[in-house]
Amino acid sequence: MSDKNGGHKTVVITGGGSGLGAASGYRILTDWPDVKVVAADLKIGDAAALQDEFGKDRVLFCEENVTTAQGAAKIVEAGIKFGGTVTGLVNCAGNSTNHSSLEMTPEQWREVLDCHLDGHFYMNQAVARHLVSSGKGGSIVNFSSIAHTFGWPRRLPYSVSKAGIDALTRTLAVEWAEFGIRVNAIAPGYINTQMVVAATAKGNIDPSIVEMHAMNRYGEPNEIATGVKFLLSDDASYITGEVLTIDGGFTAKKIPWKK
Repeated sequence: MSDKNGGHKTVVITGGGSGLGAASGYRILTDWPDVKVVAADLKIGDAAALQDEFGKDRVLFCEENVTTAQGAAKIVEAGIKFGGTVTGLVNCAGNSTNHSSLEMTPEQWREVLDCHLDGHFYMNQAVARHLVSSGKGGSIVNFSSIAHTFGWPRRLPYSVSKAGIDALTRTLAVEWAEFGIRVNAIAPGYINTQMVVAATAKGNIDPSIVEMHAMNRYGEPNEIATGVKFLLSDDASYITGEVLTIDGGFTAKKIPWKK
């Protein structure tokens, strides 16, 4: 495969209809002109704009649920049919809730774990099965979060899921290295996705959070997409089992500090 395409032919992106998934798709399609993208999501969202700009011969929208092994398998099958093979996976599908841990129902607990933790495992497994059978290896980028590093009240299943994704990433990286499959993750900080921008405008996000970042700003979606592309690419050929934090110094700062 040509270096200009990062060693890829078809990349599957879950959660590819919005936010960081759509931003990752845009970066891949722009920088790797021969790579195809399968945007898997429950709604087409921004994937429609990707199809308009790059063409339906390069962008396939797949309406499917990642929380089951059957759904994951269907996404990979669609990718193989669309692009001839699947060489990369970006796991962006996710959700979050805001509930007291004392009052949380089993359904509220499961809805986040199903999407993040089960979805990550089933997609990793489905893609890896194809990569092993093809004998050519590939690259997987999972999505953790800075929430894996601190206690976040009322977001228990989200934090637990992200910590679990760290463990999943490291374990699968070790287990699948013999097949030439690299498995890494990105832990984003606060990013100006449509959801965060809307929540900020409504006053649902404490404005002082910006000052908790060493760089005194939130990140932009493309800054995360840059990290995704790097970990997918041959430039990261000796990197596996890594959780790359991209958070503008949020994790590093820890305490308030002003000159």
